Amino acid sequence: MSGISTARKAVFETLFNVEGKSRLAKQLDSFITWLIVANLLALLIEHIPTLYATHEASFGLFDRISIYIFTIEFALRLFAAGGDPRFAGRGFATLRFAVTPFALIDIAVIAPYWLHLLGIIDLDLRALRALRLLRLLKLLRDFVPAVHEFRRANAGRTLRQKVHALMNDTPTSGRLHHQLDLIFILFILSSVAAVFLETIPAVHEPLRREFSWFDTVAIAVFTLEYLLRLYAAPEQEPDSSALVGRFSFMKKPGSLIDLIAIAPFYLQFLLAVDLRFVRILRVLRILKLTRYNTALTTFAMVLKREKRAFSAAMFITVLITILSGAIVYEFEHPVQPEKFDTMPRAMYWAVITLASVGYGDISPVTPIGQAFTMMLAILGIGIVALPAGILGSAFSDQLHQQREQMLKAVEDAFADGILTEDEERQLEEERIRLHLSEAQFEKLKQRAMARHSVELSAAQTIIKASEEIAKLRETLHAVPADTAVLEIDKLNLPDAEKAALRVLLK
Repeated sequence: MSGISTARKAVFETLFNVEGKSRLAKQLDSFITWLIVANLLALLIEHIPTLYATHEASFGLFDRISIYIFTIEFALRLFAAGGDPRFAGRGFATLRFAVTPFALIDIAVIAPYWLHLLGIIDLDLRALRALRLLRLLKLLRDFVPAVHEFRRANAGRTLRQKVHALMNDTPTSGRLHHQLDLIFILFILSSVAAVFLETIPAVHEPLRREFSWFDTVAIAVFTLEYLLRLYAAPEQEPDSSALVGRFSFMKKPGSLIDLIAIAPFYLQFLLAVDLRFVRILRVLRILKLTRYNTALTTFAMVLKREKRAFSAAMFITVLITILSGAIVYEFEHPVQPEKFDTMPRAMYWAVITLASVGYGDISPVTPIGQAFTMMLAILGIGIVALPAGILGSAFSDQLHQQREQMLKAVEDAFADGILTEDEERQLEEERIRLHLSEAQFEKLKQRAMARHSVELSAAQTIIKASEEIAKLRETLHAVPADTAVLEIDKLNLPDAEKAALRVLLK
């Protein structure tokens, strides 16, 4: 019996304890989440006849595989219930787990398929599709614990502080903030994809109403996000008034992008706006992803730091482009007036040649023009690579500086050998400010701890050596000086060590 209990606990810790040390549990949890999202996407595509009719068998296979995976997951959870700390030491652990809300959701997800397959109930295609929406409820398994964690971490704080922690990455944000970010990212990608899919008649016609409803929901989500960020903005500038903090927030590039993402929807009710203009503005929602990419912040710092070198490289590029376009225009216009009809057209040729693209739609035919083409193509190899080299080197150096700053902060925290709660909170804030991942942060902590251990070991060695030297000095002083000198000279030691022993006699 103890062997079964050990196996249950091992399965739980390995596959389902996402708060433990098992990486497999976190990977499995992420896989199930994305599988649920893929099921929702497949359900949507099945409403497009042109796509579903030719791949009906593939969609059916994907649905069966999903059900098999969900069934295996549920069976393993039933087996591992005895290893769940919630049911530790309590009888009928499997039954207790089976009646929990999450287990009932799992049963509701897989039961219709198996009952229909065994012929116990007869469901048509529309009913099966509707029941497949229940799979979205499985996402609550991650969402509900994150909500409880967020409430505990922000207990006693004001509503505005809680909203700030929810919308921004802070030490008290927890998993709920990252899950909310994932929802926003999915809406951004889906809404941009919808703009492109609407231009395909075979996709847009059968899903016209769905596209309209989805755009309305997306606008509601983005509007709510903007209002929440605006409400919590004063928390980012606690020394300023609420009005000043919100006005400062509205002027930031990220906030302007958020406003542009929702503006087209409201503009079409207030003004007679061209549909093409609205569609272009909707595509700009993709810029909202810049908020969730921390590498762009580092890239902006690199551009600011290396703006002189980058500006010089760009100036050289523009100068060569203008001169080459002007010179080639003078030689090619008389021969090819239909191609090199204007100087801007000649500059277009210069840019294409300098970038080593060479579309072939326009090219010189005179000897001087062709000579310039060869010179410009050779220059392009180095000129185009110059800004990339500057940015690449500076970007790598900036990342190194950030890691060194974080390492120094960690070493300072470990200087006394104890990491207090305040120091841990400050390190977490520094990690967020420097946009380091948790994995990178752990490596830096281990590196700092290892260096602290070496320094501590060296200090202990020096202290011990000092004590031994003091004892040796006392021993030498107990011996007559002349006798001690003679004995030192007889020793088979290097001259430097003999000299050190003589110093101890003084």
